[in-house]
Amino acid sequence: MSKIEFNMENQKKCICYTCPVQVESTCAKEKLVEMKEMETPEPDMVPGVYCATGKAICNDLDLEQFCHCNECEIWIENKLDEGEPLGYFCRDGKAR
Repeated sequence: MSKIEFNMENQKKCICYTCPVQVESTCAKEKLVEMKEMETPEPDMVPGVYCATGKAICNDLDLEQFCHCNECEIWIENKLDEGEPLGYFCRDGKAR
C-alpha cells in the first residue's frame, strides 16, 4: 500500500464531506465553506481526505455514527482494507 497523496484529485474523490461521522459537525461545515473559497487549501483546512492528512482537528465529530470509508474510491483504489487503520481516519489517523 502506498501513501495517500493530499492533492486536488483525491479531494474531489473524497466522500468524508457526506460521512455520517461529520455531517452534523459545525466545525467541518465551516471548514468546507472556507475550503471552497481557497485556491489551494492546506490540509488542516480540508474537512476530509483524512486517510492522507490524519486526524481531524474538529472536535465535534460524532464518532458514534457509522464511518463509510470503505465506500470511498480512494479507499478502494489504494486497497486500504489491507492497511491500518481500516477506517475512521478522522479519529485514528492517516492510512499506513
